[in-house]
Amino acid sequence: MANRGNSLYNSGKKNPNAYPKNKKLLKEKITVAVVIIIALIGCLVSLLENEGIINRGELLNDTGAVDSVKTSDSEFTVYYLDAGQSDCSIIICNDQVMMIDAGTYDQVENIREALLSLNISTIDYMIITHQHDDHMGGAAAIIQNYDVKNIIMPRLSEVNMVTTYAYEELLTSISDRSVNAIAAEPGYHFNVGTADVDIFSPSEQDKNINNMSVVLKVVFGNTSFLFQGDAEKKIENALLKTDYDFTADVIKVGHHGSKTSSTAKYIQAVDPKAAIISCGADNSYGHPHSETLETLENADVDIYITSLIGDITAVSDGNKITITNEKTEDVKTYE
Repeated sequence: MANRGNSLYNSGKKNPNAYPKNKKLLKEKITVAVVIIIALIGCLVSLLENEGIINRGELLNDTGAVDSVKTSDSEFTVYYLDAGQSDCSIIICNDQVMMIDAGTYDQVENIREALLSLNISTIDYMIITHQHDDHMGGAAAIIQNYDVKNIIMPRLSEVNMVTTYAYEELLTSISDRSVNAIAAEPGYHFNVGTADVDIFSPSEQDKNINNMSVVLKVVFGNTSFLFQGDAEKKIENALLKTDYDFTADVIKVGHHGSKTSSTAKYIQAVDPKAAIISCGADNSYGHPHSETLETLENADVDIYITSLIGDITAVSDGNKITITNEKTEDVKTYE
């Protein structure tokens, strides 16, 4: 029985799955021709781009070759990417770029398409809110293929050290590419273009990596955006006891809309007009949870969920924020 399959092809019987020699040769010639044509088109596009005649990202957007975020001419824009059951946001201000989280590894191609659409080759700051794979899984690949200048992430200790392959690859990439590594600490301030960025957390070591999440606020003019990573109620309650001004017009809801985050008291203190929830369609975690949605609704906060409406874009002119989405293309302005 073991040789039965081989005997079929050696017995002189015709293999019904085989191509006649002339058809096989024709197929090989067509394949080679297609590869050559694609290569020539690629060279032509690169030449025209180098001469400033075309913009590759705009060309792909216009032709629909990349189904990703659309470019904005605004001075300040936040792109909340639909990264499945993971997180990735891109902020552009005055041509400087900050990426907050890098999704899972299987979302890298989606993130690359977004970067291509936005014509981004340099990332001034990469923030890894915490060392779980759904927030850092794609970071190593991004660092290996883009000019990442600075990376900010929590400093871990022996009680919570992560030993996953994704984290090891991330550390190796940081070293190999000589990326400036900065430990996330409360009170750390920096600028992305003319936008101010302040880090509020983590302030102490915690065995629960979610509670090591970087909580940061981005301010552009009179508008503000809060990012939570997967910070849970413990961190929210701790922030309520500080003097930090973590009020924000738009909040990136903690932990994908899980009931472990977004207490009524915290949402009331943040006082957002809009809330962004990043989660995958029909995910096994039940995100976003009904408790979180009810809390946001009771606070009269507009809710945007990536699994339902795709990529979400928030544009600020310094006084008002306009939010649109990929699927319905609804537009709403907050002043």
